[in-house]
Amino acid sequence: MVKVHRQLLERLGRESPRPVFLETPAGFELGVEAIAGRFQEFFRTSLGLDLRLARYRSRDDAPSAQAEALAALSEADYIIAGPGSPTYAIEQLRGSPVLATMLQRWRDGAQLVFASAATIALGRHALPVYEIYKVGRPPYWAEGLDLLGGHGVELAIVPHWDNAEGGTHDTRACFMGMERFGRLEALLPQSATVLGVDEHTAVTLDLGLDSAAVQGKGGVSVVHGAETSRIESGGGFSLNDLRRDGSAASPRATGPVEAAAPPDAIGRAAARIGSGDLPGGLRLAAEAAPPGTAALLLQAASAAQDARAGDDELGPLLNILIELRSSLRERGEWALADGLRDRLQAIGFELRDTPEGTTWVRRGE
Repeated sequence: MVKVHRQLLERLGRESPRPVFLETPAGFELGVEAIAGRFQEFFRTSLGLDLRLARYRSRDDAPSAQAEALAALSEADYIIAGPGSPTYAIEQLRGSPVLATMLQRWRDGAQLVFASAATIALGRHALPVYEIYKVGRPPYWAEGLDLLGGHGVELAIVPHWDNAEGGTHDTRACFMGMERFGRLEALLPQSATVLGVDEHTAVTLDLGLDSAAVQGKGGVSVVHGAETSRIESGGGFSLNDLRRDGSAASPRATGPVEAAAPPDAIGRAAARIGSGDLPGGLRLAAEAAPPGTAALLLQAASAAQDARAGDDELGPLLNILIELRSSLRERGEWALADGLRDRLQAIGFELRDTPEGTTWVRRGE
């Protein structure tokens, strides 16, 4: 995300930007100082900037600590918030002078850059990740901070949309899994829109131009009831397409757009793989796959971006790709099957067809 940060910092038009990290979402964690330290190190080494800390961790902070956080935010023109708990962040920020100061700086032209838990908190409907995924509470939505409500956008923002950490179980949609997220989605009012943001992906909202741009390794999914549209990195859409009047409407994209789970998802995925985008093709295939297979496909997409992973990790994933290629060959889609083979070879893996079946080896072995 270095490129994204640099572009946003350049928009400020300042020689010396004043970035500040807000600790609130992780304020309850024993490791909050380590989290803040990692952000500071990133800004120092990747952007050449000193990142000041706004150490507002809870409403019970000493008045002097809250005053220091307010002082940092009041001078900031680039405000960062990230991991932690969305519901904790909402409880500590709602109605607080810290939130009021941050919003005033936003109105004055500061950039707000949110990730992970902080991103969830800024929507009208907030996903209680810890409570559902860790504690086991039935699916529900919390009331978010609704930062965009004044602009007519009623959002439920879901980062980690393509998460694959579950391995053999589905952890897409911020660890919910798509089956459980379907139940969550049914609880939203018809006026709400879900904005799912892939990992290592940024969506930049320009309220002045009423537009959004997608950058990074993945894409975003815009969900209106039963209709889902996909906007990949390099694409964009109008913010008006996030506003609901009670009827579903697909975003009118200004860049590359693909419908999630198309009728011929395997063909679309293979076409993207054949064009050179192996990780993107695997993610597209995962959109239409059963949960267990989708989790493995997403792992394969991550592995495709780092061919240095060990054979024990890559073996099951490459076997899935071999099965995908076999299904294409059975359907007579030779060009797409060959495209998949060629892309695997380009990142260092050779497929060998034998009478006993197809095997893989690292190129050069």
